[in-house]
Amino acid sequence: MAFVYAISDIHGYLQQLEETLSLVDLESDRKNKIILCGDYIDYGPESCKVLYRIRELVNSYPEQVIVLKGNHEVMFLEFLSLPNKDIQVFEWLSADKAFSTINTFLSEDAKLDIENLKIKSKTLSLYEFITKSIPILKEDIFRNHLALIEWLKSLPYYYETESQIFVHAGIDEEAEENWKWGTSDEYFVSKYPATFGNFYKDIIAGHISTSSLAKNRDYHDVYWDKKSHYFIDGDTRISGIIPILIYDTVIKKYTSHITK
Repeated sequence: MAFVYAISDIHGYLQQLEETLSLVDLESDRKNKIILCGDYIDYGPESCKVLYRIRELVNSYPEQVIVLKGNHEVMFLEFLSLPNKDIQVFEWLSADKAFSTINTFLSEDAKLDIENLKIKSKTLSLYEFITKSIPILKEDIFRNHLALIEWLKSLPYYYETESQIFVHAGIDEEAEENWKWGTSDEYFVSKYPATFGNFYKDIIAGHISTSSLAKNRDYHDVYWDKKSHYFIDGDTRISGIIPILIYDTVIKKYTSHITK
């Protein structure tokens, strides 16, 4: 009996990720798989460590762990790849309050450089401070995490089985069986609002909190629309949990589990 596990929207919370992984069995049956559906960084205190933990999991179980790209990974990669003066670069970093995400990637030397820049920033505008910080941050990240960045770039947007589509945000369902070609990369990671109803395959996605879909702020489990859609973003920064969707490949049934 093999199981497929799916989780999403970890958002920098390493402890919660570890608690959830303790419920995932990849050892007893090598046919078991786990699909991670994106948004591993931002909000929580350990974004960088979360990425390395996931990469470690892939290295340990290369045939059993599938890692997909989310919109937060896309934004981070755009920050790193776009010209320093591009407005998207400024916007991403200025939205990172107190550099809480970027700091998790930085060496102590780079943090010291930023602190020294802060001291001088009393005479600088916020825009000038951020734009002067960008080259320091990028250079340090590429020096120390180049392999991680290249791995992030290589992550796919979806994973398909005979009866399921795993994705971060969703697909263009109006394209029906041509969804692979009819869905843009941006749509895969940023589709909003959610789509409900029947589709020819089950769609498992994160991105939108299940509490908002259930219209219940205390609901953080998997949300099923009773048709073809399963949503698994438990809003970890609020709930402190990462729900797991579990699919039994023999009896073809879904269950879910959340840590308490």
